[in-house]
Amino acid sequence: MNIQLEKPVFYCNKFVLRFKLGSDDVDIWLDDDRKNYNEEYFEIAMSRALSIYDAAFKPSDKIKICYQIFSDGRKKIRKSDYFFKLFEPLCGKALEFSEHRDIYTEDLEYKKHCWKRVTISGVSVSELNIKPIIQACIDYDFGDRGSTLAGQLFIINCDKDLMFHLYDDRGLDVAASSKWALEDLYRTKNQLLLDYDKQYMDSLLK
Repeated sequence: MNIQLEKPVFYCNKFVLRFKLGSDDVDIWLDDDRKNYNEEYFEIAMSRALSIYDAAFKPSDKIKICYQIFSDGRKKIRKSDYFFKLFEPLCGKALEFSEHRDIYTEDLEYKKHCWKRVTISGVSVSELNIKPIIQACIDYDFGDRGSTLAGQLFIINCDKDLMFHLYDDRGLDVAASSKWALEDLYRTKNQLLLDYDKQYMDSLLK
């Protein structure tokens, strides 16, 4: 699969769509003091993310879960991390731990610096409880709302050769090995495409 598991996914891949999750018409906060969250904002983000996910993944599709963190050589992905609690129903699946220096090379100043990754494979979409996973990604910058993932999460659809990455409450990227894998998503979820990058996406798929 020729997809870069690297942020920003939209600018690291040729065949990619970027979607807007947070609403411009609904504020994150209920008050000027920024002490109370507006739950409507987060409900809209969740609804949009779920609709895009459901359009990109079918229950019978085979998937892989990839999660990675930056390490100075000492930091590791541990079984006590929230990632494993979130994906506990898949604990019997094949796990692979790996290190990567071929991404974010500008950040790897020392030989020990690398990206630690764990991959869960042999999973069907129907086995994944996606809502709490999406919630943890949406809340990335709002840790006081609940547990969040400290690293980067990628859900790979092995049947469709595409990858889903929700970076925070603002939006998500879907990358693929070819533009054909994105055509249906581009057509059915066009109203959610991010305006800022719309010209590139239109040139790719119109």
